[in-house]
Amino acid sequence: MRTIELLAPAKDKVCARAAIMSGADAVYIGGPAFGARAAAPNSLEDIKEVCDLAHEFGARVHVTLNTILDDEELKKARELAFKLYDAGADALIVQDLGLINGPLPPLEIHASTQQDNSTAEKVLFLERAGFSQVVLARELSIREIKEIRAKTKVKLECFIHGALCVGVSGRCYLSAAVTGRSANRGECAQLCRVAQSLYDSDGSCLARDRYLLSMKDLSQERNLKELIESGISSFKIEGRLKDENYVRNVTAFYRKRLDEILKTMDGVKRSSYGTTVTSFTPDITKSFNRSFTEYNAHEIKDNYARFNAPGFVGVDIGTLMSQGAHDLRFKLLKGVKLGNGDSLNYFTADGVLEGFRVSSVRDDGSAEIFQRLPHIKSGTRFYRSKDAEFERSLTEESCKRTIALRLKYFETENGVGLEACDERGEKVLEEIKLSDLQQARDFSKLEQNLKEKLGRLGQSHYALSELKLDLPYHHFVPQSLINNLRRSVIEDLDTRKRQRRVHVEHHFENAPMLPEAERRLDFRANIMNHDAMEFYKKHGLENPVPAFEVKKPEGPAPVLVSRHCLRYCFNMCPKREHTKIKPLILKIGKSFFELKFDCVNCYMILQGPIKRPDNIRS
Repeated sequence: MRTIELLAPAKDKVCARAAIMSGADAVYIGGPAFGARAAAPNSLEDIKEVCDLAHEFGARVHVTLNTILDDEELKKARELAFKLYDAGADALIVQDLGLINGPLPPLEIHASTQQDNSTAEKVLFLERAGFSQVVLARELSIREIKEIRAKTKVKLECFIHGALCVGVSGRCYLSAAVTGRSANRGECAQLCRVAQSLYDSDGSCLARDRYLLSMKDLSQERNLKELIESGISSFKIEGRLKDENYVRNVTAFYRKRLDEILKTMDGVKRSSYGTTVTSFTPDITKSFNRSFTEYNAHEIKDNYARFNAPGFVGVDIGTLMSQGAHDLRFKLLKGVKLGNGDSLNYFTADGVLEGFRVSSVRDDGSAEIFQRLPHIKSGTRFYRSKDAEFERSLTEESCKRTIALRLKYFETENGVGLEACDERGEKVLEEIKLSDLQQARDFSKLEQNLKEKLGRLGQSHYALSELKLDLPYHHFVPQSLINNLRRSVIEDLDTRKRQRRVHVEHHFENAPMLPEAERRLDFRANIMNHDAMEFYKKHGLENPVPAFEVKKPEGPAPVLVSRHCLRYCFNMCPKREHTKIKPLILKIGKSFFELKFDCVNCYMILQGPIKRPDNIRS
């Protein structure tokens, strides 16, 4: 039976706990170094703590080692990999193929999406090389995923929620080209989220200071079943820099959706166990998002970006009716109720996003604002980016995950014993001998006492589903001994699950030759170390050169490739509009880039940086 994994992000151990208790089957988290989010490192001690908790529920921990590495870093990363194995990690997510050109611990090695896993040929190569799981490119359609599944057997992972990179992962050099901060080194400057301007070849400005590359957030909520049927086994939520409330809400949302779907399908089940109960109603629209898109899932071309703002605008609440010096009265949409501490946003007449915090809500429903407000035109639409009451509901206690536990207490001629079995069939047994055997005077009181003491599972994550008593001798047993016996079997059960490891043998030395397209990657092979260079040479890379981060190409280079197309967004698509094609120039900060288009495969390419065109004055 195929298992389905809900994979949640963890900035730190607090977020990891929130994810696990909210129903995640696995978490992915950065270790002390070499993760693609340099701002989210975690100590080995914290990684071990996360692994111990996850393994109680049969959940897994994937640790990111997904940056490209120089020679000295590669040595340290390899040493770190073995330390992460000792800490209990189940998988390493890697980008740099130099890592597989040498020893690795016996755990799963996953191919990061930073490797641009976008074709069946590439995924088949990774499978034959020895990777246990492949994180697919975000821009793949469901049709393309099916084609990959038809030609491969390796476990497939895809993103289902969260921020979208505008560029193909692992092939984006925009940040490195402009700022020197490399996305492949975990230091992306996120230039896609800053304002840009678009010009045509005549120097005419088509858009000024708009967020032309700032993608909407991904949500595949409606496509989960179709993705399962297409062969996906791991469903990834993006957000390794998000806080615990985001992780708790979004994970609980997709846990509920997947559980509903899995109940209707044969041959699939969730990969971990336990039951999560939330005291709030999960709602992804109330956590940070840039509005949602399913991106290229069904190959429906659209404007995948949100041009007017790079961040969370919020949920539509209604329009402004009137304004005082420190208060606002709204015509709220049906069902909307404002609360103290809410954050509200609106767009000015110039299209600038502004916002403020509600100090208090009056009895008549108007919102009192502490700061003095500028004049806002009546009829202006407002959005709530923080629902304070909802945020307050997302406490640590708001998600409780428990494991069903069956206990059997029995007597022998010389003592007593306790058998514990959890819902996945993990079983432990302990027996003790009694030196001073006495018979209980009151059998019904003995039963009642045993049920009460054995049912006290305290701070453990177990919920008693069944208790059997086998009492042929009616032994009197001190309460302290019963308590110790219960605690002991639970500790033994947890220890057994924490220590259970799957030994994975690697044979990366048997990797096949690279697919044809991968043999002509030039700097896009992202080679920063000797081991990676040797691997690529051995497996067919033609004319290997160092990574962009080591040596920038001479002249303008393809620094970004994207499914997002500005020609399409501005009604200039030759397939759809049949218009005359004009060259386009994109300005980001003080840098200029020429836009190229692969219309056959529907990709936009940023080429540059280039010299500022003479006809562009501003």
